[in-house]
Amino acid sequence: MMRPGYVSMELDDEAKMDAIPVVPPSGKPILPEYPYGLRISLCDEQIGKLNLEDEVAAGDYLEFRARACVTNVSQDKMNDGSIHRRVELQIEDMAVLGIEDEA
Repeated sequence: MMRPGYVSMELDDEAKMDAIPVVPPSGKPILPEYPYGLRISLCDEQIGKLNLEDEVAAGDYLEFRARACVTNVSQDKMNDGSIHRRVELQIEDMAVLGIEDEA
């Protein structure tokens, strides 16, 4: 369920085919649904700060708000003339607004 004002970051079909697949022990490649750079990890210390120790399970959805500092902005002109832009963010402050069970 998409909330108002949210934009899906899911890769389109062409981008999924261009992505590097993950190959699990089963040997069947899995194409990513979302770009690698959009995944963040919270470790024990951050989980504790957000009081999530016993609250979340794999498949749950966290709604959170984050404040991030722009650490780098770059723009490169590619050989084909297209422009590739990149903005890097460092999340500095974060709040969990809610937890939803699996969709």
